[in-house]
Amino acid sequence: MGKRELLLLVVFVVLGVGVYQVSAPAAPADTPGFSLSRLVQMAKAHFHGPQVRRTVTRTATLTVPEDTDTLDLGEIRGTVVVEGTDQAEVSVRLEAMLGGMDDADVARQEKAVQLEMKSDGTTASLSLQSSNEGPGPRYEMRGGPRPHYEVRVEMPKRLKLRLAGRGTAEVSGIAGLELDEYRGELTTEAVSGPITGDIRDARAEFGAGAILDLDTKNGRIRAEGPASVNLRSERGSVDIVDPKGAVAIKTDFARMDIRGTGGPVTITGEGGVIDLRDVAHPLTIEADRLTVSAELATPVATTITVSDDTVDVTLPRQGGVQLEASIEDGALRLPGDLTSTKNDQTESVSAAIAGGGPIVKIVVKGGEVRIRSRAPQPGT
Repeated sequence: MGKRELLLLVVFVVLGVGVYQVSAPAAPADTPGFSLSRLVQMAKAHFHGPQVRRTVTRTATLTVPEDTDTLDLGEIRGTVVVEGTDQAEVSVRLEAMLGGMDDADVARQEKAVQLEMKSDGTTASLSLQSSNEGPGPRYEMRGGPRPHYEVRVEMPKRLKLRLAGRGTAEVSGIAGLELDEYRGELTTEAVSGPITGDIRDARAEFGAGAILDLDTKNGRIRAEGPASVNLRSERGSVDIVDPKGAVAIKTDFARMDIRGTGGPVTITGEGGVIDLRDVAHPLTIEADRLTVSAELATPVATTITVSDDTVDVTLPRQGGVQLEASIEDGALRLPGDLTSTKNDQTESVSAAIAGGGPIVKIVVKGGEVRIRSRAPQPGT
């Protein structure tokens, strides 16, 4: 809400309250009445920010039953740091920074900050409450910013974590992670089990050994040394470095960058850009309107089927492949030692490169195919 809108709101509130004071029935004696000075204080707090700040600390612990396998932190807007330990209990420390118009306002908020843990079946859960929750004009008129939370959690490393909300999260040393439309910044290390769920408008970095099975939207995703990757990515970017297993991405106009392979790579969907380097395992791409650049490190089975875009493939420096490439309604660019054949609207090439080997098959309809060779030239 802008300053002009707030000023108009204050004027209308004053007029409305004046009419109400004249026409309303008498209120109980213990009910606080209208205070013009307090209303002015609220407006000043909106213009100038909170007048009083205070940090409140709360702690909670819970001994986790043996049949519990998940800790649900719910939706936390703030900073969350989670660490797996050998302990049998969950320990939580909350620091909430409150801001208000005066000491009384902050004291009211402080009283309302509650932290509770409970266990129900296979799930332990955290409940965090505050009087200043909720966005919008009603919240702003209370005169303070939304409380900023910093939550530190130590939990048994055998448990999985369920996380929602918006903010910053660091997670390490646990058995798995489930994300429920998480937004913000996320970092994980040494998570031994699957990382599942969905993230939105987020920047996420996953450490070595991560097992990713995620839906992402407008995210910036980076994984270094993941055990496996299975993503459904709508827009945003995906950066995979030195994966140790299979990589599968369904793109919806995402930008993808894959450096190195540790297993088969499969790309499907529509739209976007993919750049692959040091490909040493089978590669399969089947997509529409996807710009492809792939550099093969060794001879591997490769199938690329794309429509309405450009495919650029660099053949391996050593070893042979059987090249089968064709394009309909487009252009085929080849190294100088290869010759294509044309048939109506189709141009193609079939050649045993360096004695032949695994099939590199490229089929494009509408667009361009470029084949590049890194093989040493005669006399060099």
